[in-house]
Amino acid sequence: MRKNPYQLFMIEVVLFLCMAGIIMRLYAVSHGTQAAEAGIRQGKYHLHIQLSSGTVYDRNMIPLNQSEEAVYAVVTPTPDAVASVYAKIADRDALKDHLQKKAPFLCRLTGMPAANENVILLRGTEKPAGTLPAQHLLGYQQNGKAVAGLEAAYSEWLGACSTSADLTFSVDANGGVLAGAEQSNLITGAQGGGIVTTLQAEIQQIAEDALAQAERAGAVVVMNCRTGELAACASTPVYDPDHLAEALERDDAPFVNRALSAYSVGSVFKLVTAAAALENGFNPRYMFSCSGEITVHGQRFRCHKRDGHGLLNMQQALIQSCNPYFISLSRLLTPEMMHDTAEAFGFGTETVLANELCGAAGYLPSVKELQIEAEKANMSFGQGKLLATPVQIAAMTACIANNGIYSPPILIRGLTADGKKLIPSEAEAQHRAVSEKTAKYLRRMMTAVIGQSKTTKGKPSNVRAAGKTSTAQTGQFDENGDEYCHAWMTGFFPVSQPEYAVTVLIEKGGSGNDAAAPVFRSVIEQITDLQS
Repeated sequence: MRKNPYQLFMIEVVLFLCMAGIIMRLYAVSHGTQAAEAGIRQGKYHLHIQLSSGTVYDRNMIPLNQSEEAVYAVVTPTPDAVASVYAKIADRDALKDHLQKKAPFLCRLTGMPAANENVILLRGTEKPAGTLPAQHLLGYQQNGKAVAGLEAAYSEWLGACSTSADLTFSVDANGGVLAGAEQSNLITGAQGGGIVTTLQAEIQQIAEDALAQAERAGAVVVMNCRTGELAACASTPVYDPDHLAEALERDDAPFVNRALSAYSVGSVFKLVTAAAALENGFNPRYMFSCSGEITVHGQRFRCHKRDGHGLLNMQQALIQSCNPYFISLSRLLTPEMMHDTAEAFGFGTETVLANELCGAAGYLPSVKELQIEAEKANMSFGQGKLLATPVQIAAMTACIANNGIYSPPILIRGLTADGKKLIPSEAEAQHRAVSEKTAKYLRRMMTAVIGQSKTTKGKPSNVRAAGKTSTAQTGQFDENGDEYCHAWMTGFFPVSQPEYAVTVLIEKGGSGNDAAAPVFRSVIEQITDLQS
């Protein structure tokens, strides 16, 4: 039977390949010595190992972004070396693949193994899994690149503070380490370098835990009254930097730092209106009879107490949070008085915490805008166009507690090259916003708001505090036609020698006394317990 020409062609190809393979095998056997020598001269196996990156510290040099010590082993896969580390290997599932390749391999250990000449031990640090304290301030990396927060603002310095190991082995053609051959180990960088923040890890955790109990979006800011340093700056909801894609799909905006975002302020701004009046010679005993409403150029403003509060002085009006009183007070003030006092307290000014890490300026109506009496009336009790961030409100509160001296908010204390010694940053200059006398009046009134109120939910049980709440209208409504209101409370403690200002915002939380005050009280009580 005659064969198909195509079949004959394929038989010839197979025979050719077989013959070529035999020739190549004979060549390899005859030149085996030269091939082995070439492997010794040219076979190098290199491992680059990132041991740590730059650290973000709190003010007491407690790491915020890398709190876990890591132990690594570079193992030359001899039986005795593998046996010495086996019980400590974190991921044993990967061990089989490493052994099949015969080359030195890197593994993360759960503890220190027995000593072995074929095991090189390295120490480093790493970020714990999941959400970190002050996550919105720390920021995150994506595909190895810092894109937000302090990670991005100080990316160059944090990168320069990283440590790594470079190990080079001489290997044979199969990747196995050649006994007695040259080996080099190079460790670069100085572990411990990074940036030092003003945050206090324990107070930050207190703020985050208290805010989480509110079960709503919001922010808590704790600020040193004398220096403007942020002891805590919490925002919720928060994201997991290990699952960014999932966070991006959420509808509750977890990437937004509420502490640095601008909101309608409400009644806490009455402190500024009071300050403007006091600074310009008005007596705190100025009286006004609230009937439940007040009309300004044809526009009617109602009090939250429909039948009115009756005759009030400034302190009583602040305790009762009477809108008509402060509207009447604003009618005696010029637009310049209102605007300039607010500006001195930091309203309308961007808060720069680090390069590209800034709080919103919010919105402070101009002098021209305040020439419209209705606009001035709205701003007198914190409504209208006025917007401010929780950090700005905390800075205003700290200023009142610090005898009228305003301190720009500070987040960065400085740098460190070793995690021990601080290289301090230059702080922004303080300025006097209001007189000491005015600040004293304001402190006294804020103390009365908590001390004389029978319904406040913001009164701490273990220390005297001063404060003021807000229920800020937003102009946004739910499906039932009810208006969303932001809940605020701001204040300071202890009353006798103010140390910290605390500001709480609960987004769309409703009443300041119901939503923000319990968080305010909890934060102050826990900080006081911490210090005792």
